[in-house]
Amino acid sequence: MRSMILTFGFALLLPCAAQAGLVCRADIASLDFGVISVRDGVVLQTSGPVAISCSGGTAGAVVQSCVSLGAGSGGAAAGQSPRSLAGQGLAPLSYQLTGQNSFSNGGEVWQMRSYPLTLDANGAALITPMLYGEITAIGAEAVVGLYTSSFDAGLGATMAYGEVSCTQTGVASSFSVRAELTSSCSVSVTAMDFGLISRQITAPIDQSAQITVSCTNAAPYTVGLGFGLHAVDAGPSGRRMLSGSDLLAYGVYHDAGRSLDWGTSPASQTAGTGSGSAQVLTVFGRIFSPQTPATGSYSDQIVVTVTY
Repeated sequence: MRSMILTFGFALLLPCAAQAGLVCRADIASLDFGVISVRDGVVLQTSGPVAISCSGGTAGAVVQSCVSLGAGSGGAAAGQSPRSLAGQGLAPLSYQLTGQNSFSNGGEVWQMRSYPLTLDANGAALITPMLYGEITAIGAEAVVGLYTSSFDAGLGATMAYGEVSCTQTGVASSFSVRAELTSSCSVSVTAMDFGLISRQITAPIDQSAQITVSCTNAAPYTVGLGFGLHAVDAGPSGRRMLSGSDLLAYGVYHDAGRSLDWGTSPASQTAGTGSGSAQVLTVFGRIFSPQTPATGSYSDQIVVTVTY
């Protein structure tokens, strides 16, 4: 009996662990202006970080990153300036997205901005430049409600990078911009000047003044007139002008016929709806007759209250 011994040799090739390539992304924070008013006189600004991160690169290398922002769902004019926040009404809110600083403080409109990153010993880096938002115009027709614009990843927000220039496509997160417009009103008045009159008042003396109200479009409001500093009662004929210790009776009305008293009760106020533009209301005044006031300069002050 013969035996045959065969020897088999085995060879196994194990590849070296692969080196991960350079990868960069931009995570953009959503911006919220909060509740805003057309007429509060405050510059409407907000800001948030743009976190640009890279990994898998060569330690010490300088990487270029480029973050581009489009018009957003609200749309924009040429050059993305201004961009728009869209709401329920026809009139959008105009706003700017800028880098380095807010728009009113010299910031540049953000279309594409580039930032260098120096990679650390692990081949990674993180920087957080700021994205600034500022509302620059609110149309007169803008109505109360929520206004938004969204920037979808890969469309409204894109990112590119590279160790020499931005030749590789990265990832930019989606983000949004929002503001909530609330009702607001402003008011101005003219004086009611009866001028020089005779001491012997035998017939009523009439004069008028104007109240100019500007309220947010479609916002309901009421206007009430106080009874002045020297009223003897809260009735239609209770108001008084004063000169020293002498009084002169007068009234203020809604109508030219001086029959509808203008006061502070719901029934005696004027109601309206804002248009976003100035609305002029006429106040009709009358010095009653007969009166024989002492010689002097008579005056009173009426508080105008706009409720909205």
